[in-house]
Amino acid sequence: MEQKENQRNQKKQIAGFIGLELLLGVVLFLNYYEAWVNKMDGTVLAFSYKYGFISRGLIGSFYQWLDKILPVNMMRYEMVVVYTFWVTMIFFGVLLFFFGFCLQRGMKYLDACSQKDSHRNSISQMEFVMIFFTIFAVPIFSAHYNFGRPDLYCLLLSVVGAMLLMWGWWEWLLIPISALGVMVHQGNVFMYLNIILVLLLYKALSREKKERKKYLMLFAACFLTASALFLWFECFSHVNGEEIYEEIVNTANQLCRNGKCHQDVIDKEILGIDLADREVESHRGNFVQFPIFLLLMLPYLLLLVRFFRGLIGSAEKGAERWKYLLVAVGAGTMLPDLLLKIDYGRWMFAILSYYCVMLMVLHAMGDKKVWQNFAEATKGWRDHPVKAAVFLLYPMALQPFMDVSINPVTERVADFINESLHLGWW
Repeated sequence: MEQKENQRNQKKQIAGFIGLELLLGVVLFLNYYEAWVNKMDGTVLAFSYKYGFISRGLIGSFYQWLDKILPVNMMRYEMVVVYTFWVTMIFFGVLLFFFGFCLQRGMKYLDACSQKDSHRNSISQMEFVMIFFTIFAVPIFSAHYNFGRPDLYCLLLSVVGAMLLMWGWWEWLLIPISALGVMVHQGNVFMYLNIILVLLLYKALSREKKERKKYLMLFAACFLTASALFLWFECFSHVNGEEIYEEIVNTANQLCRNGKCHQDVIDKEILGIDLADREVESHRGNFVQFPIFLLLMLPYLLLLVRFFRGLIGSAEKGAERWKYLLVAVGAGTMLPDLLLKIDYGRWMFAILSYYCVMLMVLHAMGDKKVWQNFAEATKGWRDHPVKAAVFLLYPMALQPFMDVSINPVTERVADFINESLHLGWW
């Protein structure tokens, strides 16, 4: 009887939190939603597999399939906005479901914990990370910079993959999920695939014998599939680029605001042109904004360092130490993007997403060392409501994350430095 009562109370607690999350998400969306899709994200919808197995062709193929089966003309900008709105709503819905799933699994694993305070602290820690992540995730995909960006699909796929790993069933689906992410955007091998790959290695190092072999094989299959697709799209998918170029440009113009497509993305993905020379000034802006951003995020970076230092130090075996070390450095897959590409707003969000999702998933998997060390790292402000509120809500001042620029604050400060010192870097 008592167990049933506890289950009812847990369901009420989860439902109450999800209700608050929904309210927060609605407020953030209404504040940042601009109801228009920028030309980068509209242009990608013109890419389709009817031209061959081309780079970034999956979303456009799906969109143009919808045009064939729906009784409306989807090949116009107004419908791009409508489509993007509903895809974004689906993404937010999956994110809410993911939060609820993590809380439910976390309560299931921690019910056996003899210390009720520890149980409550672990759940509240998950809720803190969820609110923190929401403050970033809703604005970035609501404002026009990334409204409809392929990143949304990639993160959605990795979140679904994380839920499969928590659930422990149908895990073979991670192989096609990994492939789909690269078909959406080959940059996913650096951005969000790390969530799936690191969790597979984490589970492998947490198991013995046959179970360990199973997860290592899954890791190898996901890694090799994604790598092969990445090499294809980067090196071999441009053979008919000149033949299809004009048609794609014309289609993209129909789908973009004011009839103007994004020329650079077509040149890169269809013709295979290296854009490095066109991005020099943007790189200069990146390298000025990046240290400003690190300074703004310093309290959270210090928290992360304290947490991982304690977590790795608490490991008792070599395998355990390795799995925590892999979790700590997993976001390092972003290094090629940081060095070679210019969309630092997207890169910073991808890094932040990795750590937030990993914290939620490892809490939900019942890893006691994770929630104990996270509690230790956050104890300086956790029991002080004012400090906790400031720590949680301060990121609101940094929204929304953008694309090339990280956020409005770093952009303004960098522009001020460039102009006041007469640098002329951009």
